[in-house]
Amino acid sequence: MIPEFIIKWFMEKIWDRIFPKKNENLEIIKIYEEKIQVLEEDKERLSKKKELTDKEIARIIDSIKRSGFSTKRVIETYDKPLNAIFISYASQYEQSDKKYLTSSHFLRTEFEKYNSRYLGGTDVIIPPKYVPKTIKNREDLQQWFEKEILKGRFCKLKLLALIDLRDKMFCGCYLPYKQKEPHHHTIEEVLRIDDLLTDEEIISKLSIARLIRDGDIVWLASTTLPEKELGIIHENQEKIEAALGNPSLRVLADEKMVQKLTAVLKGYLETPEEISKKIVNEAKFWESRIR
Repeated sequence: MIPEFIIKWFMEKIWDRIFPKKNENLEIIKIYEEKIQVLEEDKERLSKKKELTDKEIARIIDSIKRSGFSTKRVIETYDKPLNAIFISYASQYEQSDKKYLTSSHFLRTEFEKYNSRYLGGTDVIIPPKYVPKTIKNREDLQQWFEKEILKGRFCKLKLLALIDLRDKMFCGCYLPYKQKEPHHHTIEEVLRIDDLLTDEEIISKLSIARLIRDGDIVWLASTTLPEKELGIIHENQEKIEAALGNPSLRVLADEKMVQKLTAVLKGYLETPEEISKKIVNEAKFWESRIR
């Protein structure tokens, strides 16, 4: 008869092979839950690990979403299609008493039912999380638009497209200045992690460990910085990381990075050295926990 502990060990190995990312993500959530609890309660880290309830997992997922992982990095990390609907239109009309009412604005109202994000002008995007699962191809897209959006009304479409944000999609801002009141936005500026993925997808399909190992500056700064300073780092994340040489978590966990971080952050923050030390300390923490 095979001993029970051998059977248990074997089953755990099989489970890990089937659900590697899910287990890894739950471990990271447990670590993050412990860290947040210590920060909030200001006491020693709990020695006994407890089971995570659905409520606790939801709270940590919310923290992960609010921490502001780079949208670009989330898209690059996710290994499944991320289909969004892009719409650009020229005009829209409703018919009343055989006359066209040119003042109609029904399209934006209909798109908002799908949590659409406004890009500027007449350009709108429906985030992957809210794209109907029944839409798989061009024919599905056309039928959805005619039945659920037009509903017998009229419009002139410039473009209606189902696009995979992971595949052959590129956007960016190359302006040499910051727009004070931008009237147009990039996809990355209007979409966040909770626009891209459901809570279940964040846990089971997104490699949170890879995002952290990539050295996401906003993530590392999120638990220690006030909202205003965190917003500045988030807004300039790509420039900051590029100036640092796009360092990984391992590189950021080196004490020598404090000086380099300070030099880069000096152009954005009032206390760059203090914040640099916090970021390096946070990197050290995660480097020691998810090797």
